[in-house]
Amino acid sequence: MSSTRGAGGASAAEARPLHAWPVFQCGFRPFFVATAGTGAVAVALWAGFLAGWLALPPLAGGPIAWHAHELLLGMGFAAVAGFVLTAVPEFTSTPAFAPRIVWRLAALWLLARAAVLAWALVGPWPLLLAQTALAGALAALVLPRLWRDPTRRQRGFALGIGAACAASVVAEADLLLAGSTAGLQLLLHALLALTVLALARISMRIVNQALVDRGEPATYLARPPRRQLAIGAIALHALAQWTAPESALAGWAALAAAAALLGLLADWHLPGRAAAVLARRWVAILYAVPWLMAGGYALRGLAALGAPVAASAGLHLHTVGALALAMFAVLNIAGRTHAGLRLDERRWLPWAAAALVAAALVRAAAGLWPAQAALAWQASAALWAAAFVAWLWHGAPALLRTRADGRTGCQGVALDDDDAATAGRPPASTRAGTAESPSAAH
Repeated sequence: MSSTRGAGGASAAEARPLHAWPVFQCGFRPFFVATAGTGAVAVALWAGFLAGWLALPPLAGGPIAWHAHELLLGMGFAAVAGFVLTAVPEFTSTPAFAPRIVWRLAALWLLARAAVLAWALVGPWPLLLAQTALAGALAALVLPRLWRDPTRRQRGFALGIGAACAASVVAEADLLLAGSTAGLQLLLHALLALTVLALARISMRIVNQALVDRGEPATYLARPPRRQLAIGAIALHALAQWTAPESALAGWAALAAAAALLGLLADWHLPGRAAAVLARRWVAILYAVPWLMAGGYALRGLAALGAPVAASAGLHLHTVGALALAMFAVLNIAGRTHAGLRLDERRWLPWAAAALVAAALVRAAAGLWPAQAALAWQASAALWAAAFVAWLWHGAPALLRTRADGRTGCQGVALDDDDAATAGRPPASTRAGTAESPSAAH
């Protein structure tokens, strides 16, 4: 690129288009920053509203709907977009999406956020059209690649992404046109089911790497039948909740989902090695997600069946806990490795992950002990916001600049390639049967 200056004194390099900036070089970069930024800001605003310090932007359904909308359709959908734009090319061995495409998708996401702020002035249609365009564009980009994969191993993932995109449009329309939050509940269940699918892929890599680091064979397998049972139970509860909210049928379906999710943990309990492997920070973070998901469905089921438990307790174990912790793990695992960096082993990270778990438990406790609810709300919000602010401080800068390993593009790095020669073993990306193996990623 020429560095000659024009009449205005700006070089061509300085005048490069937005899509050429490092932050738009890969799908995870802008969307992961948006995920953490929305999480920190939206919850801080919500805490300020609960304390009576400020008013929230108006939106159909009122303040609670705004809160749920921005955490699910703002933060949650940003995490989905960042993950699938990065993972799908890797899973299907296809080229990365061009920076111009990433920039356009990020612009649609920002347009939706602007439409939320301007809802009182412009009405529902700009927001509905922006969310529909974002979901439709994302689906059109990734679903054909997944469906055409010759191994056919990605079709379940394609269905999960398609369901999440469709649920986002239903949720937006249901809220903006009918003033109902039932669609947001449907979207929550779709995101939880997609989390189960994504968790299987990520845990295959992380747990097997922990085994390899101990000098043991990579034998961990996230078994499809258990995963399919859990997703089926989640779908059953979502359908029951949509058609008969908080009914006994929805309650029993929620308890079935909790049992199926607890069944996933059997894959993690490796004979004779469970404690040592689960103690690894990355394994522990991922291992906590199905526990939080199961606990959320259990509490929701008990509430629907008449137990003295607020339904909000289970709801917040799902949103503040399971989804947030899963997103945090993805930010730190996919965000680091696809930016050309090894996983972050600094002390801030386990403390931030623990803050998210504590935020979920404290917020759930507000539904169990209403007398302390106001204090629990503020404490939970502070813990949640602190975790994502910590990531913005420690993790986001690497996504805003060019790769430090000399490579370009979005290709990931093996978790232990830097140490492979020292340990006398080949790089992880060449070892058959490890989590870097394409067959293990499915």
